[in-house]
Amino acid sequence: MTVIDPRELRNAFGSFMTGVTVVTAISETGEKVGFTANSFTSVSVEPPLLLVCPSNKLSSFEVFNNCNHFVVNILAEDQQDVSNTFAGGKGDRFADINWRSDANGCPIIEGAVAHFSCTTFNNIPAGDHILLVGEVIDFDTNEKLGLGYAKGGYFSLGMEHRAEELTHSLSGVVGSLIEFDNKILLQQTDKGYRLPQVEISDDRGSKESIRQYLEAKGLDCEVASVYSVYENLADKKFTSFYRVNANTENTVGLGEYIDIDQIDDLKFISPDIQSMMQRFLFEKKNGAFRLYVGDQESGDIH
Repeated sequence: MTVIDPRELRNAFGSFMTGVTVVTAISETGEKVGFTANSFTSVSVEPPLLLVCPSNKLSSFEVFNNCNHFVVNILAEDQQDVSNTFAGGKGDRFADINWRSDANGCPIIEGAVAHFSCTTFNNIPAGDHILLVGEVIDFDTNEKLGLGYAKGGYFSLGMEHRAEELTHSLSGVVGSLIEFDNKILLQQTDKGYRLPQVEISDDRGSKESIRQYLEAKGLDCEVASVYSVYENLADKKFTSFYRVNANTENTVGLGEYIDIDQIDDLKFISPDIQSMMQRFLFEKKNGAFRLYVGDQESGDIH
């Protein structure tokens, strides 16, 4: 029988993109409890059922294991702090958030995309978790976008869409972080290394400009998500960079592939590229990529 490494299995499970919820309940003594969970799914419409999976390692496990009512709160894309609050730490987790009680006293988190107030329909032991099936007795939802989670990091579809819309309307430069087999394609200059880039075409936008540029060069690749969008204040131009997955080690004259482990020792052509590559190395190591929006000196990472 194959021996399964629990950590590797957890990482593999984590490759599935999910939303983020906070499940709440109230104990028999009136204590409010909650935990962050992405193990949530709808089960049935008639009757209206859903499923969450509390771990038996939760400090509040006995409350959820014996509760008659609970609430599932689907977090909005701007509620990462709420997710972090209920994913760890001790003390009163409700002290720093806005909430209200449902008809059964269970906390509803304000600002969430949706909430579902439930009565316990079934409780099934399953390994080191329980399958807690709830029957929905009340719910509410709005037009916000939810917070996403995959590979150990959060993501926001709303932010992705806004970045795509922004880069489509920009004039300036679009570049590419081209990866193949744990290597990055770089171009060496007398001032340091740079990334392959091209002027943004007015009628195509940034993503299509870099895709057509690499395609014209003969590079077999797939342009993935936008990685950085920022204004170069000195040149008064916008710069955007996309992650690109190459399907072959052939550089087609675009530069040379350099092992990712060697990049930290390289000098890049400008401080903004140097900073972006340092962020890329950190995120590559941790397996969770984020989006930078701002200028070449300061901005926000989403």
